[in-house]
Amino acid sequence: MSWYYDYDDDYDYEGEYEEIDVSADALVIEGPVQAVSKRGDIGATWWAQQWVAAMMRLGDARLDRGKRYARNGSVLDLTIQSGIAYSLVQGHYSKPYQSIVELGTFTEVEWEGALDALAGQAIYAAKLLSGEMPNDIEGVFQSVGLSLFPRSRKDIGFECSCPDWGNPCKHCAAVYYLVAEQLDVDPFILFHLRGRTREQVLDGLRRRRGRGDESTEVVGEAVIHQAPPLDANLSLFWTGDPTNLVRTAPAIPDRPPMLAQLGAPPAGAGKELEQVYDRVSKVALAWLGQDD
Repeated sequence: MSWYYDYDDDYDYEGEYEEIDVSADALVIEGPVQAVSKRGDIGATWWAQQWVAAMMRLGDARLDRGKRYARNGSVLDLTIQSGIAYSLVQGHYSKPYQSIVELGTFTEVEWEGALDALAGQAIYAAKLLSGEMPNDIEGVFQSVGLSLFPRSRKDIGFECSCPDWGNPCKHCAAVYYLVAEQLDVDPFILFHLRGRTREQVLDGLRRRRGRGDESTEVVGEAVIHQAPPLDANLSLFWTGDPTNLVRTAPAIPDRPPMLAQLGAPPAGAGKELEQVYDRVSKVALAWLGQDD
């Protein structure tokens, strides 16, 4: 068994906190913040589990104590923004410690390469644009030499105003665990920690997939009217916007616009899919009373 001296038991921090600018797009959670998990592992989804596993590979005896701090309300707040997550963590004395977890952000060139790779895979682009984070998206990042998760100590840093030499100390470990639970709720936070918000990533994909910010666009000979995002007006989420009801039957284009947007389907299935879209379109027109 290895033993170490736990400075937090007899050290009252009297110094000044590091000045950190809170960005306008930061996720700020007022506390105290407590982990939802009360026993066993922290992190219910694949994303959170991979995040925790990355820290476990660093290995340190303080991780179990950090888990306890994450669960008992010692973390007084939590802020997550580009490249950093930080909190005030209450120890045994009056003044809490400032605990910081820093994750290296991708450069502009690296992000552009990652977005090119994502846009080149129709299934990943479609899932992301629909608000779903694919579990195997890490493979796309690795194909361009990147990783969403920290792979070594050069990818991540821990700073704390406590005197404990542990890296991470239990206070930073508590912050790290609570970030894992935020990934359970929104895995797009990983993008934010690596330097791009969810909206920035999706906008980049739309541009690459030919779906700019315009309300309409032309794909082949067909004009596609872009519907507003589902969260544009949450009061109409379940009922829909009555102004968007179909009032006139659209023309059937020679090639389905959906296939033009998503790219060539795999295994030469384009011809069959076009026939399916053609049949669906004709049934829809018949339903609207516009059958020839």
